[in-house]
Amino acid sequence: MRIQDYCDVAGGALQLRTPLRQFTRGEIVTDNREMLRQLELLERAGQGNVPLTILGEKGTGKDVIAQYAHRVSRRSGAPFIKTNCAYLPQERMQMELFGSASPSDRGLLSQASGGSFYIENVDMMPAYVQYKLMEHIRATQGKPGDVRYIICLRNSREQSLSEQMLDYFNTMVFEIPPLRMRPEDILLLTLQQLQKVREEYHIERAISPEVMSTMLSCSWPANVRQLTLTVERMAFLSDNRVIDSVALFNRCLTGNRQLQSTECAEPRPPVAKSLKQIVQDYEFMIINQYIERCGSLRKAAAALQSSPATLSRKITEYNLIPRESEKAN
Repeated sequence: MRIQDYCDVAGGALQLRTPLRQFTRGEIVTDNREMLRQLELLERAGQGNVPLTILGEKGTGKDVIAQYAHRVSRRSGAPFIKTNCAYLPQERMQMELFGSASPSDRGLLSQASGGSFYIENVDMMPAYVQYKLMEHIRATQGKPGDVRYIICLRNSREQSLSEQMLDYFNTMVFEIPPLRMRPEDILLLTLQQLQKVREEYHIERAISPEVMSTMLSCSWPANVRQLTLTVERMAFLSDNRVIDSVALFNRCLTGNRQLQSTECAEPRPPVAKSLKQIVQDYEFMIINQYIERCGSLRKAAAALQSSPATLSRKITEYNLIPRESEKAN
């Protein structure tokens, strides 16, 4: 993929020749041949009740694919209900799905009646709940109010799934290519994220060909999630309208790993720091952790009961404050 196949350069910044909406399907932005092929299959399969299995690395957007599968199906006017087995204690999964004896506690399967039910990390579901789910599917299949099931797995289809689940959900498999295999999407997703920053935070940013070339050479182990967070950080921390600093990109890209090592490190007494600096460092770390977990600055602000403008100001202010050691140099 060549940047010049998609963009012109004006004022040192990339400008997309074709409107971004022409590469957009629902919430999915792509011009990757394999992604487009699979989306077309998804659209055709949506007219029936074919169950769907979504495979993909972390951060590839499996939930976005699931929502799109519901949107292009004949059930799009009915509920889309989802649950994540990774966040549920195993003893609560059965009640979460099927409810209890109380008429007011119907369970998620009842709420999904007639629509789509998306189960994330289904390979973490205990075997006895898998068997009960398959019994429920067999009992309700073809009846009014039945449900189309969509599941996603952390790794492979064979991991921790019962034979019945494998047989049923092996009908249609959507495997999301990792971002490193979709260079055209790295470009398009970057430009989309800069557009979102402009619309949500009124910050005008563009990107230079040099920085984009560097981004295309990265492996992006956390895929789309890592890309969007990195672009958002660059937009807030750049002093210029055009993001043209490869050093800034590297700094924003490695921020996640630095935060993780800070979280896991053994606490040590700070050296040559004032109380104010310690508080600022800690607050900066917390804000970045929330942005990483929530997926965007806006969602992080809501979780922290703050405003996006406040978090943006703090990130910029704290990240640019020179430490005493830096002044000495």
